[in-house]
Amino acid sequence: MTVPTYNATLYAADVSANLKPEFGDPFTPVLIREADGVRIVLGTHDYEDMQKPDIQIERQPNGWIIFLHPLGGSDPSGYVYFLDDGRSFVRKELDVGPTEPIEVLSRRDNVPGFDEPI
Repeated sequence: MTVPTYNATLYAADVSANLKPEFGDPFTPVLIREADGVRIVLGTHDYEDMQKPDIQIERQPNGWIIFLHPLGGSDPSGYVYFLDDGRSFVRKELDVGPTEPIEVLSRRDNVPGFDEPI
C-alpha cells in the first residue's frame, strides 16, 4: 500500500484555500506483513530492507505491545502498550546501541524538525 502525506499542518493556508489537498503527494510505500505478530515497514515495499524504520505489533496476555524501530534492523527506541482495560503507556528503551531512546514531549512541545518544509 502507499500512504499520502498530510499537508494541513505545514500548509494550512494552502489547504484552506484549496491550493493544496489535505492529503496528497508524496505517496510513500508501506509494507504490512505477518511476523510473530504484525510488522509494518515504513517507506518501502521491500520486507528485507533493514534501512527503513519499522513497527512490530505483538499480542500479549493482557493487551498489545508496539515495538518502535526508528532505525531499521536495530534495537527499539521505545514501546507503546495498549491494555485490554483501556489504559495505554509509553516506555523508553535504555540507550543501548545506535538507536537513540524515544524522547517524550509534553503536549505543548513541538517535534524538532517535523513540521518544516523538506
